[in-house]
Parts: sequence; structure tokens; C-alpha cells
Amino acid sequence: MAVGLGVAMIAVSGAMLALVMFGLWKWLPAGLAFALVVGCSLGVAAGGLLVQDEVDRASWVIALSVLGVLGPLHARLILGPPGQTRRG
Repeated sequence: MAVGLGVAMIAVSGAMLALVMFGLWKWLPAGLAFALVVGCSLGVAAGGLLVQDEVDRASWVIALSVLGVLGPLHARLILGPPGQTRRG
């Protein structure tokens, strides 16, 4: 258990995720936007697991897999396609 590291990972990853989703989503190319959201989602998942006691391997695999998929899917469903500053 590494509470300080876990909380720091959650805070930094969450702040970066908010910046990407609400500030840069429409400006970044699609591949880069999705890669950043995946990375931030994985950071939040890892931070959440670091603050818990006795986390087994299955929890790591499931949490990282689920948030790695659901993070970008959620961003796409809520914010629309990335990189679409001009419609035309």
C-alpha cells in the first residue's frame, strides 16, 4: 500500500484527463487524444489500486483493462469525435 503515491497518481491523472477532455479534445488528432485519455485512465486506475490493502493480480488486470477501454469510450460518447474544430 502506497497511499501518498496513489493519491498523487489519482490527482495528477485526473487533472490531466480533465485538461485533455475539456480543453484539448477538439484540437488534438484522434489518435493522440485517445492515447492520452487511455494513459490518464490507467493512471487513475493504478492510483486507486495503490491506496488499497492486499490487492491481487486479478484486480490489477481487471481494473486496468476496464478503465483502459471505458475511459476513451466515455470521452467519445460524451464529447463527440476528437479533432473536429472545423465542420465543413
